[in-house]
Amino acid sequence: MSDKTFERSLTSLSILAVLWMVLGSIFLYWAIGIAWIIIIGLVVWIVGGGALLYYWGKNYMSRV
Repeated sequence: MSDKTFERSLTSLSILAVLWMVLGSIFLYWAIGIAWIIIIGLVVWIVGGGALLYYWGKNYMSRV
């Protein structure tokens, strides 16, 4: 994974996670609760970011 791909992927993931938390809090608060919407968004953000960092780091270390 190139540096630019990692940057764009992490930026996209961050935007999607924040949108999920904001829009979910507005429209889905009655279904599962605001706390769960925020927790799900944070978990996806952290796990997804960690996976992207892992694959980027693996590629980066193979170039060294």
